[in-house]
Amino acid sequence: MSTTNVLPAAWSAVRVPAHPGAAGESARLLWRLAMALALVALPTAVGLALDDRRLGHFNVWSKPLKFQLALALQAATLAWALGHLSPALRRIAMPRSLAIGWSIVAVYEAGFITLQGARGVASHFNRATPWESIGATLMASGAGVLVLVTVWMGLVALWQARQQRWAVMPLAIGLGFVGGGVLAAWTGGAMGAVRGYWPEPLVEPVQWMPVTGWVLSQTDLRIAHFVGLHQMQMLPAIAAAGVLARWQPRVLRATICAACLVAIAAVLVLRTS
Repeated sequence: MSTTNVLPAAWSAVRVPAHPGAAGESARLLWRLAMALALVALPTAVGLALDDRRLGHFNVWSKPLKFQLALALQAATLAWALGHLSPALRRIAMPRSLAIGWSIVAVYEAGFITLQGARGVASHFNRATPWESIGATLMASGAGVLVLVTVWMGLVALWQARQQRWAVMPLAIGLGFVGGGVLAAWTGGAMGAVRGYWPEPLVEPVQWMPVTGWVLSQTDLRIAHFVGLHQMQMLPAIAAAGVLARWQPRVLRATICAACLVAIAAVLVLRTS
């Protein structure tokens, strides 16, 4: 394949619309949400650096910062993915009303976790007072909404991939969103069942991973949750890299499917190890 043909194909695989509105109103809203959450993370990072209060094993601002950035990334990923859907399927995958609802839920998730962090109290699995219980229940329900919308978008992307003879990028988006959403829901449910991150009580000495705060010395469900959820970025990234590297479409499709299966297997191992 000549460079003349490869470069447009590569750009098509990784492109971000020239302006967010090029992928529709829903994408524009999600891009704005992503930027807003990223900006909010800046003062949160300052709080992490200056405030030495701790909640359990972690600084009170570590969880708000991680969730602000994670939700910003998810909103940006959804907005980017909309640019790879046809206009007709884009309206089905994410109508404006659904984008507004998703954004409201994401703002609540980030806001509640940040508020609880500022107060120095737990956000997840906290049933200490009626306020905490209601807030945590709404947060868990909201997480389910975010996942369902992601899975729905993935199914629409798979439909487009099928219509386009299993085009690489819609296939990667579809498998990433569906697989990531289902695995995130499953591992999130596992954490909800034990009301914590660890199926068993922590045993000293505990080996902590720097930055993330994950436990390495025994099962930490957050690791499986992370690996499962971020299929939605990993598989499209593999697709884009494969296009840039000029892989044959059939090889790239096989690689994407294999990566999806590896991620599923990794989550199963991490969930039970």
